[in-house]
Amino acid sequence: MRYRIAIATFCFAAGSPSHAQTTYSASRDTMRFHEVTQADVRLTMPQGEIPMKSHHDAMVAVVRQQGDTARAWYEALDIGVASPMGDQSPATAEVLKAPFTLTMDSRGRVRLISAPTFPASFQAFTDLTRQFDDFFVRLPAQPLRIGLTWTDTSMTSDSTGDRYRSNRSIATYRVERDTVVAGVPALVISMKQALSGRIAGPVPNQPVRTETLLTGTDDGIVVFAPKAGRLLGRRRTGQMSGDIMVSGAGGQMSMKQSFTYTNTLEAVR
Repeated sequence: MRYRIAIATFCFAAGSPSHAQTTYSASRDTMRFHEVTQADVRLTMPQGEIPMKSHHDAMVAVVRQQGDTARAWYEALDIGVASPMGDQSPATAEVLKAPFTLTMDSRGRVRLISAPTFPASFQAFTDLTRQFDDFFVRLPAQPLRIGLTWTDTSMTSDSTGDRYRSNRSIATYRVERDTVVAGVPALVISMKQALSGRIAGPVPNQPVRTETLLTGTDDGIVVFAPKAGRLLGRRRTGQMSGDIMVSGAGGQMSMKQSFTYTNTLEAVR
């Protein structure tokens, strides 16, 4: 993600029209984004609490193709977890340039058609097939203007073999003010989300299954350039918590999980 200007230092100034289109550009130029997610995770087990930190740092490229089709890939990727058991960060070179195929309509609603086959070792860190679930802000049908509010509900679910995942997001947006980023007129949009998710499946290389139920909220800002039809940046902070049920031959155990996270996305010129 990036015009290399941190969202916290965006210079706010009048400049974009008070009414503007609400569509993404259909240009077939390659869009590049730098995305960083940092999370503090806590697992509470019968033996006590285990603190962990996770990170996801990626350069993502997206190009629109014919109709609503789009292709995307990682140009750089670093994922990992740090815990009392040490730091773990798998090699990612083999998945760089491997293509995602998506559909993306003019309002930013994305659907995954196909994803690269990621190594099984990644499953302990993240599910990269969900990279684009909430990547682009979903725009309203009305023209954007200062003071406009809208709500968008998104639900996704998938099952592959013995794995299942579902996510639900209810997001509320408000256009707050005009801004200019590197000479590009844009709008600052505040956002708040109510989130819930369920993940169930086996643990890699262990004879157990887990089911995780999480709920939480996040909020932040989005910077969108209506005339250019481009997402320029986003910053969100959030927190989620819930239960993890672990079952296997030895019986069943329940754990508590909670985490806070920060996610930033910046368009790269």
